[in-house]
Amino acid sequence: MIQVFCKNPSERLIYVLDFMFKSKGEEYVICTSESDWEKIEGKKFNYSNRMVEGDLSIEPSGLLNETELYAQLKLERVEGNLTLRNSRDELSIIFYTLSRYEEYQPYQKDEHGRFLSKFSQQHSLGILDSPFVDEITKTIWEKLGLDYTSVLESFQCVPSFDIDVAWAFKGRPLWRTIGGLVKNQGEGRLKVLLNKKKDPYDTYSYITNVSAKVRRIICFALLSDWGKYDKNIHWKNEEYQSLIRGLNSSGGMGIHPGYNSHLNAEIQRNEIERLEEIVGHEVQKSRFHFLRFEMGKSYDLLIQNGIKKDYSMGYSDRSGFRAGTSFPFYYFNLKKNKAEDLLIFPFAYMDSALKDKMNLSSEEALKHVEQIIDKTAKVGGLFMCIWHNSSVTDKGEWKGWRDVLDRTVDHSLLKRLI
Repeated sequence: MIQVFCKNPSERLIYVLDFMFKSKGEEYVICTSESDWEKIEGKKFNYSNRMVEGDLSIEPSGLLNETELYAQLKLERVEGNLTLRNSRDELSIIFYTLSRYEEYQPYQKDEHGRFLSKFSQQHSLGILDSPFVDEITKTIWEKLGLDYTSVLESFQCVPSFDIDVAWAFKGRPLWRTIGGLVKNQGEGRLKVLLNKKKDPYDTYSYITNVSAKVRRIICFALLSDWGKYDKNIHWKNEEYQSLIRGLNSSGGMGIHPGYNSHLNAEIQRNEIERLEEIVGHEVQKSRFHFLRFEMGKSYDLLIQNGIKKDYSMGYSDRSGFRAGTSFPFYYFNLKKNKAEDLLIFPFAYMDSALKDKMNLSSEEALKHVEQIIDKTAKVGGLFMCIWHNSSVTDKGEWKGWRDVLDRTVDHSLLKRLI
């Protein structure tokens, strides 16, 4: 049990303390009275500007007692140390990063309306590939004399798969099938349609094997209406529905809200209901297609539509920890100034970001990923990554890339044994 001294506890402070301690199995109690504080025994954490006894003292910057949003607030590095408002208040730094405060400020969007890694303060500070929030938390545990062993032992790897296009050739409307036969790949497509050859995107036996290896995977099905960026199989296709039910039983199926649903509650709800009709139970997991979402808006719609867990927190253009952490954390609604019942699971990399945006070869990606896994293991975090059924074919442009996923899993399993 940790005793925390603070004269003015706030929603923001409780949110940070819950993340640092309670979510990791360590309870805490807040004390506001100096006279009571003197009588208390045990691990003592002084979070105030008062000169009181404690195993660790941090002077607040004031951010955790505010309710407004400030446009110019940013992370900086001074003499090698991270600061916020020229303060080294680690709790404020954790809150600022987890809440994605900077994404509530004006920023440049890409062509899909997304916040990219190159716009982030962590990228400019060179700490994007480090779970620095977790490193701060671990250091605070150590300064308080707490045993971090159980947290380290919780490290694990959970690959996830987006099913954007279930099959390359199967399940298409007649007009698209005929068009494909005429345009190109006629012989290969015809063999697939005649069940004489496996569809190139049918990698589900491999995905199931990965699931058995790590004992946990998550898949996300795209069930939106057809569009420029939504080229999925029609959701009423019986074979597609059967596939979804099978993947759901293997590790859990979440909704992959389509390109146009991140700011539209009605479209989003319709897609969720489609998945619920297919799997026969309430859907609670989500990851936005194209990782297209806006802080302060998109998550609110997920909550409105009954989603409890989201897996979109990461970047489409490079690897890294968008929220500075490898641990799940609750969404803090800065506009309402309160934590919401939506658990966010951050991921460390997406397949296409490594190959197409960072321009890494499969060998370069292997080394890069292993370094990030090592950093995650040192804090006992959850290492998540995104792949697609179409990217683990080990053919064409993805030749050699299946090995990146295999090594991700194997390196992570090895770290669990150390």
